[in-house]
Amino acid sequence: MDVILYGLITVVLSLTLFQAFRLRKHYRGTLYPALFANYLEYFWRYQFRQDLSFSSWLKQELGVHRLLYNSVVDQNGHVEQTYVTLLCTRGVFVIRDVRSEGQISGKQNDKHWIVRRQAQDETKNYRIANPAAGLHQYSRYQSQALGGVTCKEILAFPDPADLTQAKSDVCLLHYNEVVRWIKQQPESFSEPQILTAFEKVSKK
Repeated sequence: MDVILYGLITVVLSLTLFQAFRLRKHYRGTLYPALFANYLEYFWRYQFRQDLSFSSWLKQELGVHRLLYNSVVDQNGHVEQTYVTLLCTRGVFVIRDVRSEGQISGKQNDKHWIVRRQAQDETKNYRIANPAAGLHQYSRYQSQALGGVTCKEILAFPDPADLTQAKSDVCLLHYNEVVRWIKQQPESFSEPQILTAFEKVSKK
């Protein structure tokens, strides 16, 4: 009996460790480390609670809050755009997680922005669609889903990204600046409004 029990425990632990290793690849290099206290909390809430709408780190920094997630996929099923919506007493913030490192250059009305990245001894350039365009569209959708609430827009980039050549009417921030910037905004949303808006979206 003990052998069977130990075997089951070993299997469960092995599966948990495998899942933790697999999930970490989807955690690193994204906005998520800026929203959660650490990977352990993220993994616990994802794997066991199955609820990433709450963060102990955001509770400490912003108080009552809720998080919503969404992705836009292309016709081949590949994720093109990733969004996090944060509801807190400072308002509703729609954040696009732009996972592009290097030097980002582009203007507000440009159809494409350029990402310049150093690769060994050569510099490589590639184009990305102006991330603000997709953000505007998704922000309108999210505003309607939340009952007409005004959403504040943020483009969030990895910390090593150089944003000095990027110009936009949308707030451009590094991952590690997002929570600090939101914390500086004036309060405009009550706790009941946060919970009501979140419940409204959760039922859809």
